[in-house]
Amino acid sequence: MYPDNLLKNKALYRYNDAFHDLMVNYKRYGDFLLHEVLSYLVKKLPKADFYVPVPSSPSHLEKRKFDTISEIYKDLVPLTFALTKDNSQQAQGEKNKQQRLATKQTFKSVKKYKLSGRILLLDDIYTTGRTLYHARDALQQAYPKIEIMSFTIAR
Repeated sequence: MYPDNLLKNKALYRYNDAFHDLMVNYKRYGDFLLHEVLSYLVKKLPKADFYVPVPSSPSHLEKRKFDTISEIYKDLVPLTFALTKDNSQQAQGEKNKQQRLATKQTFKSVKKYKLSGRILLLDDIYTTGRTLYHARDALQQAYPKIEIMSFTIAR
């Protein structure tokens, strides 16, 4: 899909059943306090000039009442909210591999920032990479000279 423009991702842990259960409780059932557990698992991030969390869609924000990704990372690094996400009908975690890969672009960059240097996209899980590639593409379109890498807790 992106053979000439691969996204370099660093993940700390291998995705397994225990991590799946943790994320279901955090994201699907809205167990807000689990952001502390996830943040504790991260502790330290690779160096970057800007840390950009992958945003939730407005419908997921309304349902959960918190942004799952920014809550994990907010006390670790200063966050730059350089992306917005359109509403989506179905969460990525509820899709199979083919459905994830067929997902259309839902991110837009926020142009009020002057991004330069190295950007680290922050997310929770790297499954197919589709979300991170879409986020990267939206940022690259607005800021073609920046270097973008990504970080996830699990893969």
